[in-house]
Amino acid sequence: MTVGCAQVIGADWDGYARGEGGGDSTGGMVGTGGNAGAAGAQGDGGSGGGASSTAVSGGGGEGGEGGEGGCAVCKAGEFCTASEMCVRCVDRGGALSFGAPMAIEVEGARPAFPRVREEPAEGEGVATQRLVYVATFGSSDAQIATATGWPWTAGEVVASAAVNSPQSESGPLLLPVDAPSPRADFPEGSLLFDRVIAGPGSLPLLFVADRLEASQVETFDALNLDGGSHSVAVAHGVWPYRYWFMNKHQEGGQVTSRLLTTLDGGVEAQELHIVLPGDCPAQGDDLAPWVTPDGSVLFFQAPYSARGDCAQASVLRSFYVRLGADGLPAPGDKAKMLLVSLEPESAVMTPSLSPDECTLYVASDLDPVDRKQRLYAASRR
Repeated sequence: MTVGCAQVIGADWDGYARGEGGGDSTGGMVGTGGNAGAAGAQGDGGSGGGASSTAVSGGGGEGGEGGEGGCAVCKAGEFCTASEMCVRCVDRGGALSFGAPMAIEVEGARPAFPRVREEPAEGEGVATQRLVYVATFGSSDAQIATATGWPWTAGEVVASAAVNSPQSESGPLLLPVDAPSPRADFPEGSLLFDRVIAGPGSLPLLFVADRLEASQVETFDALNLDGGSHSVAVAHGVWPYRYWFMNKHQEGGQVTSRLLTTLDGGVEAQELHIVLPGDCPAQGDDLAPWVTPDGSVLFFQAPYSARGDCAQASVLRSFYVRLGADGLPAPGDKAKMLLVSLEPESAVMTPSLSPDECTLYVASDLDPVDRKQRLYAASRR
């Protein structure tokens, strides 16, 4: 996906120096310490600079004729900064900023939990992207739905009684097609989700399905602790997997919701304590966590008050926070808000990134006309 030029926050990418001369199409960006021939730089050709030892993508190409420059040369998987630098979306060294959200029209009412994975092409076609989300379809019970392609303008309920039951489902997460399942006897690319179990207390439980249109579904017992768990996130780019999930903790007759993290293999879970802008704690029944594949950045939602009134925080907004190797925020690190330009009364919920990390997906009621909850996509900038 190629994205347009937009303002970047602060000097997040000042370390990248532009080549002095018009470079060939393989010229890359470098960090502080040297210049490189920029790909298709504007102006007359000149000598391409030598690549720095801190190069980010490619070395300096030999000088050649100048060509079209700026954002037009950014490739799929890159975004363009205000200084017209092409930066890989997976490079997260600075603050993460995204452009204006664009609505995604999918079937179902009150869609939420947009999660996307890339799927290989059938035959000689091109790879596609699959969206999974939850919505209501003619009833009050939420069900898991899916759509393929981009942009998504449709969607349908997943045709599996094992996945969509008479109870409400939520938090769908499709692992990459080549990622091992948490269950050793299930194939790669499993579906993780949660369901409210009817009965006393109506506890939520996490499940693992063998695939999207599942024939086998099992409870995720390793994470179903205490009073029940839901909304799981997985760092599937590391092994063993690290999980983040919501848990209902029962103590002294009281039930509290907490966000936990644990490694696959029975390691004791630890609670995350996240501080929001304004020094309010991130708390609520569902923080809807999602993490980057390496587990270094957590995206989540939390009740927020623009006035810093923690007790009266009621509007769900989306944030991200950087994590250490233990899955916890570094002491003193605060979360940063996503889509800060939206009106304070607009809810921004259940955030996640595209597989190339160039697009942010959220659910929101930001439309001032009808205030309906829709899915939205915003490009990295």
